[in-house]
Amino acid sequence: MNTYDLKGKVAVVTGAMRGIGKGIALLLARNGARVVVTDIDKASCEQVVKEIEKAGGTGVAFKLDVTNEQEIQDVVKSVHAQFGRIDILVNNAGIFIQEELDGMDTAKIDKELGVNLRGTLLCTKSVLPIMKQQHYGKIVNLASIAGFVGFELASVYSATKGAIVNLTRELALELGKYGINVNAVAPGVIETPMTDGLLEDKNVAAALLSKIPYGRTGKPEDIANGVGFLVSDDSSYITGHTLVIDGGWLTM
Repeated sequence: MNTYDLKGKVAVVTGAMRGIGKGIALLLARNGARVVVTDIDKASCEQVVKEIEKAGGTGVAFKLDVTNEQEIQDVVKSVHAQFGRIDILVNNAGIFIQEELDGMDTAKIDKELGVNLRGTLLCTKSVLPIMKQQHYGKIVNLASIAGFVGFELASVYSATKGAIVNLTRELALELGKYGINVNAVAPGVIETPMTDGLLEDKNVAAALLSKIPYGRTGKPEDIANGVGFLVSDDSSYITGHTLVIDGGWLTM
């Protein structure tokens, strides 16, 4: 298990009640960070905090809809008031809608754009004044290999994740002078509630595995380890980079 020195750091993780976000929250707490667990269901976030505390860590739960700018600002204000700083932001919240574009309801398009892209922009916007004042910050955005290659029936999702890759580059360029590192992680096929429906179909699972040279799907811990490195000071000279964690999918 990788170990990173995050003692005393305050980390906000969105979409952290399950899956990759939960894995990230647990790893950051295990490495000494005080973790703010946020998602749309506060009770589920509180369960993650209980796991953090049981392992000897520090966590706090907030309900957060990343499409609601006022709610984001309220959470950021509360976290700053409680801890006096925000060192790390992990923009993990995301949704995946699998439909043909011409049959996709506009409301679904807006929702996917709103959570995956607008939510990342709004959360980042809200923490920047604090990070600039500190002259320190680590931001990690969750992209996807879908941002690099096409995925059938995932036009909006792929568009948002490609945008995240380029947003990460732009923010790195804009924020380097403030001591803020901005990077992204692009997961491949990871075993989470978001992919359960796909992986339960044996034919689909076999087709996906055939594209992964490493021969297995990933786990949330695989992504969390990458994030842990990028938010630690071990990566202090890395910014604007997208770390692909996909078992080799993009090599094929």
